[in-house]
Amino acid sequence: MNCSDISMKDNKAKIEFIARITTADGRVIETTAEAPEGIPDLTDFDLSTEEGFLRDFDSLEQGLLAAGRQVEKQLASEYLEEASKKNRSDKQKK
Repeated sequence: MNCSDISMKDNKAKIEFIARITTADGRVIETTAEAPEGIPDLTDFDLSTEEGFLRDFDSLEQGLLAAGRQVEKQLASEYLEEASKKNRSDKQKK
């Protein structure tokens, strides 16, 4: 990711995860998730003090973890929904 890919919202950078599963038959299941809170923008990240760095790094880490959990939950749900649809379809063909 380059710096121009970071979106701004209320002077905060946005974390967005995009996850994709490609099945053996080529179907794509994809989802996107964002962290509910933004993270300090590059220009606002406090490197001047240890306390500031730790605070802003914690904000970054918490945002990454939140977005990761959200995308995992969404992708698992969508994958299981597709599996359920496929199994129902396969049973109707028999």
